[in-house]
Amino acid sequence: MIDFCTFIFFTFVSIFIELTLSMTKIHTNAVSDWLHILLLLLFSSGIFSSSAQTGRLLIVGGGSEKNGVSGWSTPAYTWAGGGKEVAIVGTSTGSLASYFMERCGATRAREFAINSHDSADSQATYDTLIGYDVIFFRGGDQYEYYDLYRNTKLQDAVHYVYAHGGVIGGTSAGMHILSSVVFTAENGTVYPYECIENPNNYYVTLANDFMDFVPGFIFDTHFAERGRFGRLVGFMANYSLNQGINITGLGMDDMTCMTVDEQGLGTVYGTGCANIYQAGANYTLNGVKLLADTVNIIQLLHGCTYDFTTGQAGYSSLNRQINTSGLEETGNYTVLASGSNPLVDNLPMLNDLVNNTGSPSTGIIVLTGNENLAASYRTKLLELGAAHVNIFILNLENGNDANLANNIIDATKILFLKNWFQTFSSFMSTPNGKLLQKRIKNDNMILAFVGDDARLAGKTVVGNYLTEYASYYAELTFDKGLSLLRHTVLMPDTYLNSDIFENTATAVPYAMARDTLKYGIWLTNHNYMKFTPVAGKTTLTGYGIAPVMVIANAGTLAGFSTHTATGSTSSLPRMIAGFEHLKLSLIDYTTPYLMGNAQSTSIDARDIAKPVLISPNPVHNELTLTWHLSGYDWEIINLTGDIVMDGTSHNQNEMIDISALSPGLYLIKVKNGQNPVWVIEKFVKE
Repeated sequence: MIDFCTFIFFTFVSIFIELTLSMTKIHTNAVSDWLHILLLLLFSSGIFSSSAQTGRLLIVGGGSEKNGVSGWSTPAYTWAGGGKEVAIVGTSTGSLASYFMERCGATRAREFAINSHDSADSQATYDTLIGYDVIFFRGGDQYEYYDLYRNTKLQDAVHYVYAHGGVIGGTSAGMHILSSVVFTAENGTVYPYECIENPNNYYVTLANDFMDFVPGFIFDTHFAERGRFGRLVGFMANYSLNQGINITGLGMDDMTCMTVDEQGLGTVYGTGCANIYQAGANYTLNGVKLLADTVNIIQLLHGCTYDFTTGQAGYSSLNRQINTSGLEETGNYTVLASGSNPLVDNLPMLNDLVNNTGSPSTGIIVLTGNENLAASYRTKLLELGAAHVNIFILNLENGNDANLANNIIDATKILFLKNWFQTFSSFMSTPNGKLLQKRIKNDNMILAFVGDDARLAGKTVVGNYLTEYASYYAELTFDKGLSLLRHTVLMPDTYLNSDIFENTATAVPYAMARDTLKYGIWLTNHNYMKFTPVAGKTTLTGYGIAPVMVIANAGTLAGFSTHTATGSTSSLPRMIAGFEHLKLSLIDYTTPYLMGNAQSTSIDARDIAKPVLISPNPVHNELTLTWHLSGYDWEIINLTGDIVMDGTSHNQNEMIDISALSPGLYLIKVKNGQNPVWVIEKFVKE
């Protein structure tokens, strides 16, 4: 091993040779370049260092750095730059130098605007940068970095600093360029929906000839904020299908980062997740549409670790124990659900509902909160061949409607369309709502949910997801759904617009961790799903130009972000969940996804309790009680729970004199042998 003095000697020798050649007017460029390359090779091989080592990394998913010790970025940036000299590189300058010095303890920090290939390849740039302990690439345009910095002395300087124990970092575009495979964005950015609909589209430009600090990886940034889980899978699939090489993806949420030490151990800091998409999935195409069989995912929150050498993760902040291994979907009925409200987006699903699922001669009832929209759907359903279509508004007024009750009893196909959740929830507490809840789970029922209403089919309904920044500021809501899929959350409008990408991306795993769900399903305006029993198994398939994305919890550890988006301790943490093990699949009708074993849930129509009808209501002296069965027991109960009147009716209609009762609110209960469960309704005595 040659000591530092020997290094000084060789350096002076090289300078002397250059000066001599220059004085003799011999062209020195080629010789000089060879000398610098020789020295670089000696440095990188450790010959000139008695303590040669690999450097460290700071990889940041983007987002604004926050001042103060409670800010997400301060601890990690201090780890990288504290007590060190920091060079911030980009095609423009900003305020990071002052941040590193004032907040993170750097002894010196300087911004470098290097915006041409010539300046990146100058000896002055090289000589300057190797004098710093940290080189940090700011956000910007990664194609500019790739185009201007590749195969230059700037790149040589970066590798020199890293080889001598320095720190290399980058945020947003600056993080993109540090992995072995790089999304160059040569043709501009690419959106997630474009990648799942065609991973070989014009905008997916990948290269493997740049920095390469993390072999076998491709990085993506702003992961939660821009819903890029579909994009990262598209990148990995593109590389697998075209290069025959499986790579690992790291999707870093904005305002989230990892420090990676000399041994390759990464530690997560910040408000979101470091999302590890492991290599090894099987990717295929149906036409140009991407299908993926089981991408294994780890979502690591603040404090968790990942060893880039061994692939092992540490889950210190995943403190919620959940076990979904025994959960499965068992419904013996068919559920269709689309990802968008407009009629034009739902024509394939409507045709499937009318002509391919059940009998075309079967009538359909439409349960809606928007009569005008429902009318346009009825017209199309009739055009497609439906025998008849009846529309009913779901509200409190129709909670006792006898005509609606009869239609629910007789229904085989029901379409849910544009129901406001609060109104829908209120309706479900009425007699007709309870009747509907029983009927939809009958064997062989066919239920279709349009757009927003797709959420109703699962166990958990995500609310407020159309509000910008709702997940970011912890404003999403979670309510109970119809549980046709008892262990699943469904998310429509997944890529409706960029304002809600984070809401739709993060709400699904968050609900899965919150409510111990096994499955999450993302739907877009370019697809719909079908859940149906096939040969005793419950299967999920997808239709449209986009695959259906379904994720399953395959581990036992989960957790929630404890860091706020603002950096203030007075606000709530972002609604982002971490997981030990998730499995993501992209499916269509050629790749059925098994969700469980179908079990009969049939309830004979005669055993479904139609609502009790009371008229008039309010009542003065005498009420008429009407039920669908002849012969039943009835009881009238006051608000303290006392039975104040009772009797038996031998007909469907019963006249009851209540003149002796005090004014107020009462409950009336009915039952008979065919309906052993009491059916309850309320009335007011004037």
